[in-house]
Amino acid sequence: MKRIVFAVLSALLAFGIAQAGVEQNIINIVQKQTGKKVSVLKIEALQSNPELKIAIIQDPDSKYQIPIFTSKDGNIIIGLSNVFFSNEKKDTALVNKIYEDTQSYNSQQKNSAKLNALFDTIPDDYAIFLPSTTKGVTKLTYIVSDPMCPHCQSELREIDSRLKETNVKMIPVGFLGQKSVVKSALILEKIKTAKTPAEKIQILKQIYATTYEPKEQPQKEIQKVENITKKISDSGLIKFVPYIYEYQK
Repeated sequence: MKRIVFAVLSALLAFGIAQAGVEQNIINIVQKQTGKKVSVLKIEALQSNPELKIAIIQDPDSKYQIPIFTSKDGNIIIGLSNVFFSNEKKDTALVNKIYEDTQSYNSQQKNSAKLNALFDTIPDDYAIFLPSTTKGVTKLTYIVSDPMCPHCQSELREIDSRLKETNVKMIPVGFLGQKSVVKSALILEKIKTAKTPAEKIQILKQIYATTYEPKEQPQKEIQKVENITKKISDSGLIKFVPYIYEYQK
């Protein structure tokens, strides 16, 4: 048994050393070509081609994230674009997600002051505050979310995991039509009775459920939802949901 444990630990150590070597090679080649010492945020292997990896590097000045392809040793770098085809569906999904995530992050980085200003105008009695379940966390994440959006519904199912790392302010909107507006309005109406974060989450999950059919139409809250939805849409900063933004101090 001890030999097995030792073999596993040795393999993990060897992998860690190899990964560190790839990261350092990427850093070295970029520094040699550009004069900048980037940091490597992530490296993942492609299943369809063991000779290629996908990585994310970060510019030290702009803090922008740059997705790249790299050889398995990190000595060759190719810029990643949104044009990628593979027979392996998981590779296609991985590359597309990394590309989209980095583009979204860079847009937020570029527009952080404008986004901060936009979110600062959302009234406290509209934004649904959910405190982190980890003591001492100061990070704040805004989530602009539509209860009729399937991706927003999936995001809500992961809220417990997110709350381990950040405080959350949810901004319900009606991007996807009148039913979205009514559901968001009902959330605002019912959330007033919640006494704990758990009760707030329960209300959110209840109304976000695809089987939930609204039977009330609280006009005052509907007007609030329409106003906030228009404000966010007119800003030109947020064009999809769920829109997840870490507040920049």
